[in-house]
Amino acid sequence: MKRKEFEKLFATFNENGKQIWVIGRVKDLPKPIVNMALNLAALDFIKYIRICDETLAASSENYPNRQKMPITNMNHETAIGVQVLYSLSHKYINFFDINSPIKGNGSKMVDAILRDFPKDWNPSVVMDWSNGFWDKMKEKYKDVEWIM
Repeated sequence: MKRKEFEKLFATFNENGKQIWVIGRVKDLPKPIVNMALNLAALDFIKYIRICDETLAASSENYPNRQKMPITNMNHETAIGVQVLYSLSHKYINFFDINSPIKGNGSKMVDAILRDFPKDWNPSVVMDWSNGFWDKMKEKYKDVEWIM
């Protein structure tokens, strides 16, 4: 999807207090990544989304001195966020960071990312320190082929 097209889709959210920012060197975005960003932006607690050529990060908070960097660090006391790495050529996403001090918001973010997920793409979790969270997500989303 060309930059003008996805910027038009993101404009409604940007005008209503959310920030969806795509770095300048990105001229095209895969439709699945645009859909993930829109689904995440629709969550009431997500306020900031940053899309690079290989990452998508979304959070309720930005770093104080870096206004376009959503906080996704695991075990952050207040930020609710997720960061996925993606590869268009290999058609996969990797859940790199996810944090939610509020129970239930982690699964809402996973749902936003995996909703309308292309059948020829694969989600993955390379490092699982969640004490069972990803096992539950893998069970909930059995219709996609996980790389674990």
